[in-house]
Amino acid sequence: MRLRSVRPAAASVICAAALAMTLAGCDAGVPDAGAPPAEPGGGPEPAADTGRVYERSLVFLGTGTDSVFGVPWLLSVRTGGDGVQRRNRGWFLRGDVWDPFHDDVWETPSVRAPWRPLPHGPLRLVVGDGDALEQISFVEGGRRLDLTLDSSRAEWTGRRGETFRFLGGGLVLAERRVPGIVLDLNRTRDVAEGEGGNWVVLASGDSLLAVLHAPLREGSDAPGAWRGWVHLDFRDIPVASLTSRWSAVRAFDRARRDVPVGWTIASSDGTVEAVLEARSSILAADEEGDGPLRPVDGWFEVDGTLLVDGGEYPVHGLFRHTQG
Repeated sequence: MRLRSVRPAAASVICAAALAMTLAGCDAGVPDAGAPPAEPGGGPEPAADTGRVYERSLVFLGTGTDSVFGVPWLLSVRTGGDGVQRRNRGWFLRGDVWDPFHDDVWETPSVRAPWRPLPHGPLRLVVGDGDALEQISFVEGGRRLDLTLDSSRAEWTGRRGETFRFLGGGLVLAERRVPGIVLDLNRTRDVAEGEGGNWVVLASGDSLLAVLHAPLREGSDAPGAWRGWVHLDFRDIPVASLTSRWSAVRAFDRARRDVPVGWTIASSDGTVEAVLEARSSILAADEEGDGPLRPVDGWFEVDGTLLVDGGEYPVHGLFRHTQG
């Protein structure tokens, strides 16, 4: 794969790792993206930091017809100690083959805005006017992957202040641009709340985009715990009181537990129902976890149908899955 340089632009700034502390991290996201998801009730960030986790997820789904592409990026930040723990991860999906091409963990000193994502190592960020993210790039050796973000198509804020944005986008590989859509997800939680809840992003051509999520891992399978949002034909449809049920499972020996390979996510009034099956997956087990059951972290590529607003739509997407 031939290397090419990131395009220069007056409105764009390439964050270099050596400038990370000076720039406090090139920001990426919605206007005024330097602010974290709002706290429940709209209160300011507490002065005493007892430990918080800030999640930034950028998920690309290709819309090309010749092959299936997906690229999830997870940029996470954990505070509460002497410094800030950071982790950038990226996976590449083509067809049904997953490649976990990037996993970088490091620490920085405490800063006033720890939630701002920082470039590090082979990860580069390009931002423009209003601190909006324009491109995220991975450059290492002879390998290069560019995810470009275009104009916003829809935006929604959840009850805990989490934000979900759908944007146009493109994936550039070997001088070829694959068109698609990007989910930009921001959310935050206290460390004491445990892992963040599972979620799934779904698309049906250009007519339907959806994200369904559990607020937290703990209690996320309780009836009515899931919530979501559907963007259908230029209309936004919020949905609440969703219940997620595993409709099929398989053994995951490394974690000594079962994992789902089929789901039904339905509203209590029956107006919304997603029936999903795993098409491919990449799962990791924490072999250092205590107890007989080991934590699971990974992704499923899913196909299925989504019933909403009286219509039934074939959908394809990516399912973020964790088990503690």
